[in-house]
Amino acid sequence: MRGKLKNAGIRKKLVCYSYAIITPILMLISTCLFVRNYHRTMAEERELCQKDVENLSGNLDTLLDGMVEFGTYICINNDILAILSSDDAQALNRDSQLWVHEAPMRTLQDMIALSGQIKTLAIYPENGVNPYLRCADAAAYISSIEEIRQTACYRNAVEKRGKYSFVQVRKSASDFYQANRTDKIVLYREIYDRAKRERLGYLAIGASTEKYIQLCEKSLSADTAGIVVMNESGEELIRTGALPAEVYAFAYGKEPEDGGKGYEVYRCTSEKTGITVCEIVAREGVVERLDQIALAPAALLFGFLIGLYPILAIVSNIVSKPLKELGVAMKRFEKGDFEQKVAVTTGGEVGEVAAGFNQMVDAIKKLIDTNYVMTLQEKESELRALQAQINPHFLYNTLDALYWRATNEGNDEIAEDILSLSQLFRHVLGQGNAQTDIGNEKELLEEYLHIQKMRFSDHLDYEIHMEKAILSHMIPKLILQPFVENAVVHGFERDGGDCLIRVDGKREGEWIVFTVEDNGVGMSEEQLQDIWEVPDAKRYAGQRIGRYAIRNVKERLELLYGDGCTLRIESAVGRGTCVTIRIPWEDNNYREHVEEKRE
Repeated sequence: MRGKLKNAGIRKKLVCYSYAIITPILMLISTCLFVRNYHRTMAEERELCQKDVENLSGNLDTLLDGMVEFGTYICINNDILAILSSDDAQALNRDSQLWVHEAPMRTLQDMIALSGQIKTLAIYPENGVNPYLRCADAAAYISSIEEIRQTACYRNAVEKRGKYSFVQVRKSASDFYQANRTDKIVLYREIYDRAKRERLGYLAIGASTEKYIQLCEKSLSADTAGIVVMNESGEELIRTGALPAEVYAFAYGKEPEDGGKGYEVYRCTSEKTGITVCEIVAREGVVERLDQIALAPAALLFGFLIGLYPILAIVSNIVSKPLKELGVAMKRFEKGDFEQKVAVTTGGEVGEVAAGFNQMVDAIKKLIDTNYVMTLQEKESELRALQAQINPHFLYNTLDALYWRATNEGNDEIAEDILSLSQLFRHVLGQGNAQTDIGNEKELLEEYLHIQKMRFSDHLDYEIHMEKAILSHMIPKLILQPFVENAVVHGFERDGGDCLIRVDGKREGEWIVFTVEDNGVGMSEEQLQDIWEVPDAKRYAGQRIGRYAIRNVKERLELLYGDGCTLRIESAVGRGTCVTIRIPWEDNNYREHVEEKRE
C-alpha cells in the first residue's frame, strides 16, 4: 500500500492522506454540528414565538391607541371642558339636549362609527351637570356619578391623576354598567383642567372584545397554545386558546400543579399602554417540528462534509485567509479608516490585489485630504467675501456719528433705527468669525427686520421665536438671514402688499429645526430651481447680502454636516414660501467641530 502511494500522483496522495487524517475528526465535527444545529433551530423557534408575541402586542397597541386618542380628544376639547368646568350646573341642566347643543357630540358619534370597536361612551361631570351616556349595543350605563364614586375603578382613576387604565367587563353589571350584553374592554380615567389641578369629570369608553380576540386567535403559534392579555395591574383582559384552565396560571407568574415542565412561556409588555401579552405553548409540539426540521439537514450535512471537507478545508485555508484579511481592511476603509493597510504575505494574484489595495488607499487619502482642505477654504473665503462688501470702520464711525447727531437733535426714533443698523452690521461682520451662537443669529434677524419695518411701516410684521435651550448652541454664521431677506425683497417688496414673516427655532430630539415662513407672492417650480443654479460668477454681483447667498448656505451646511442636515424650500405662487433647515444637535460645539474637520 505504501509502495503504491509512494509512486502515486500528488492528487491521489492528497485525497488518501486527507481521508486517513481527517475522517475521525470529521465524524466528531459532524456530530457536534448536528447537536449545534438542533439547539440553534430550537432557539430560532423560541425567537419566532417571542417575535409573534411582540407583533401581537404591537397590533393590540394599535387598537388601544385608537381608544386612547379618542379619549384624549374628549379630554382636551374646549367645548367639553367648558361644560365640565361650568359653575352654573342648574342652568346647563335646563337644556335636555345640552351635550348635543354645546359639545361636538355628533363628531364623536361619527368617530365611534368609524372606529368599529367603540360601543359605549360615558362622561360624568364632577360639577353636577347631567352626564353624557351613549351605548350603541343596548348596554346601559350607571347614570349617577354618586354611585360611580363608590366603585373601585373610580378610586383607581383618582389615584392615577389623569392616566388611563384598561379593564375587562363581563356580560353582567359592573363598575360601569347597569346592564351589559357583551364582553368589553373599558378605558377609564379622570378628566382634569389644563393645569391638572382640579378634577372635572370621569370618562369611560367601552370597546368590543371581538377584534382583540380575533387578533389573539390569529397569533396562536400552534393548536396547543394559549394567549392571555393583561393590564398593567395584572388583571386579565383577553384569553384565547384550548389549553387546560390550570395551565393559564403561567400568565400570572404561578406554576401549575405539575410544575409546568411541558410548556414554554413568552411575554411582552408594551411600554406605551402597559399591556402584557403572554403566550403559553406546549413544548411537545415545538419539539416535533424541530425534529422534522433538524434531522434531515443534519444527515445531509454529515454525508456532504465527509466527501468534501478534506479538500475544501485545505484549499479554503490557503486561498481564503488572505482574502478575508483584505475584506476586513476594505470594511474598515469603507467606514473612514484611511490608514488601513494589508500586509502582503503571499505572492500571485492575491498578493497583487493586496499591494494594489494599499496603493489605492494612499492615493484616495491624499486626494480626499487635498480636496477637502481646498473646498473648506473656498467656502470660508466665500463667507469672508460676503462680509467684506462693507468697510467696517467706515460704517461704524459713520453710523455712530449719525446716531449721536439724531440723539442730540431729539429724534429718538431715527436714532433707534440707526442703532439697529449699526448692530446689524456688527452681527454680520462679527470680527470675521465663521460661526456664531443661535442667540446672536436671532439678534441679527431682529435688527435686520427692525430696519425693514422702518422702511415699510405697518405693511411689515414679523415674529421670531427661538427655544431658550438652543440659544447657546453654535451654528454656521448667516444661515437664516439670506432667507429672511429673500422673503422681504422677493416675497414682499416687489408685490407691495402686507407681509408677515415668522422665524422659529426649536430642538426636536437629536435635531435643531429652523423655519422661515412668509405670506408673500411665492415662487413657481422654475423659480425654485433657479435658486440652486445661480452662476458662480454672479454670486457676489448684487448689493444685497442675501441675494446669492442661499446656495452658499446649502453648500456650507452640506460641507460641515454632510447627509446629517437638510434644507427644504416649499413655495407656491400666491401662497408664500416656507424654508426648513434641520441640523444635528451634537454634544461638541460647532467651533470644535470645524477645527476637527480642518485637522
